[in-house]
Amino acid sequence: MKTLISYITDKQLTAEIVSIFSNAVNTHIKGWQSEIVHINNFLKNGIPANIDAIATQGILRGTGHLLKEAANKNLDRYYIDHAYFNGGYKDDFWLRISKNKHTVNNLKKVTNFRWEKFFSQDNSIMPWRSFSERGNNILIIPPTNAICWYFNENDWEKNIINFLKVTLSSKDFKKVKIRAKPNEPIVDSKGIYIGLKENEEAKNISLEDDLNEASIVIAYNSQVALDAVLKGIPVIVDKHNCCYSLSFKLSDLKYGLNNPIFENEPKREELCKWLSYCQFKLEEIKSGLAWKTINNFQI
Repeated sequence: MKTLISYITDKQLTAEIVSIFSNAVNTHIKGWQSEIVHINNFLKNGIPANIDAIATQGILRGTGHLLKEAANKNLDRYYIDHAYFNGGYKDDFWLRISKNKHTVNNLKKVTNFRWEKFFSQDNSIMPWRSFSERGNNILIIPPTNAICWYFNENDWEKNIINFLKVTLSSKDFKKVKIRAKPNEPIVDSKGIYIGLKENEEAKNISLEDDLNEASIVIAYNSQVALDAVLKGIPVIVDKHNCCYSLSFKLSDLKYGLNNPIFENEPKREELCKWLSYCQFKLEEIKSGLAWKTINNFQI
């Protein structure tokens, strides 16, 4: 019998979600047993020996420390977070679940069944935009403070800006615009959650407006990259982004924003179909379908 430990925090909704995931394993998955454990147990005692996997949601309140230690121990990790499509926690909401990754960042050929049934009507794939059809700005979406701590990427934004300053013409460099997350999670140097920081500029200017004015989007892990891809805007992203398989390269900017390579449409529909197999409704988690789908496809 294999053992999964599902770690919850004091945040009620995420605790309920992780508990549903755990209970589904016990009810529907042969050869596995799951135990629900509070994150304080891990913070005090670490991960128990002789277990096979952990599950949790988010990287705050100790769960980021848990995921890091599990990775170091080479344990399977089931990570739950915001959905790729139709995100949010209202009504009959969706959740992405990634095995051994922060986000699914590859491209796998699957049928269009889930994409067509659940997501295509609300998430149109707009025509790919030529240089003349795109906006003027270079929109940069830096990692949040918490993500910087988690992935040890405190210098990401500075490094990107330095690269662009050296690479772009002075005219193009003036088009750089940085968009922070409207409500940014803040942690201290040890990764302890402090609270949310409100970024007024991001609240006052809509994401829709920023994307319409963008010629290209450079992001770390942000879901904004997926919004851009759906709108037909080229993106350059890190490996912890779901659009990584469609990403252009920073070096492509050496030839300017009108580099012909940006005219080449990546495999957007294939990505949408694949991501549709990597997020689930609560009922799909409860029934064990999520677990089975993840372990059949996320290999």
